[in-house]
Amino acid sequence: MTASQKEIIARLHRLPSLPLAVQAVIASFSDPDLDTASLARKITQDQGLSARVLRVANSSFYGLQRKVGSIQDAVVVLGFDAIRSLVMSAGVIQGFPSLPGSLFDRNAYWRRSFHVAGYAMALADCLRQGQQMAFTAGMFHDIGQLVLDVCIPEQLSEILEQQKISGQSLIEAEQSGLGFDHALIGADVAKLWNFPPEIEHAIRYWRTPVNEPFEPVTGIVHVAALLEGGLEGEALIGRLPGALRDRLNISWERIGLRLPERDQLDAVSGLMLAE
Repeated sequence: MTASQKEIIARLHRLPSLPLAVQAVIASFSDPDLDTASLARKITQDQGLSARVLRVANSSFYGLQRKVGSIQDAVVVLGFDAIRSLVMSAGVIQGFPSLPGSLFDRNAYWRRSFHVAGYAMALADCLRQGQQMAFTAGMFHDIGQLVLDVCIPEQLSEILEQQKISGQSLIEAEQSGLGFDHALIGADVAKLWNFPPEIEHAIRYWRTPVNEPFEPVTGIVHVAALLEGGLEGEALIGRLPGALRDRLNISWERIGLRLPERDQLDAVSGLMLAE
């Protein structure tokens, strides 16, 4: 018997509680009078989270001229939006540790997510869109997979086994086994966690990005996921829907030389996952 979408939503209490600092960071999206100094102090109180954030902030990914030694220092050098994105990412990774023996490899999931986030941030820079919104949307674009692993682990294992046998995509296997897919669940969780609506939109629609109302960040995550899958050059541009190419005004000449190297993303994702 398969779990219905409503049943999975009812089981969301099984999700680990997000660290208090992460909850505060998410709430800050809708706070017009944000006190960044106060929020930085809350983040600093979570030493494990702060250590993860500072490891990544000091990595080659950000290319700082000098190392930052505190969250307050990192906010000054990188800007609050960048630190907010890193805190959200590091905090959720910390809350969903890898499970030995599971068919769903959480470490591989997070590495892939960080690749998409890194590409999305670079694309947003090229296309003059919000870089940190793109990074966060990329990091959580497939969060529904993680939710299924927590809420219905046995059924997800069956779906993964069936996917291997059938050669279907994961979305197709989920639709066959559940009647819905992780994109819908992920968007529900984004709403539950009070993520900005642009990120909820990206989670729900990044595979079919030309939706109205159009969200540029959703299109950017779509392109970033194709890059993560190994497409590049004119093969990548040719894969994009014509309407998406037009809406983003994207070409390989515009983005190709400004994308991060995969080895660099591998190294930084390792820093994010390290205990």
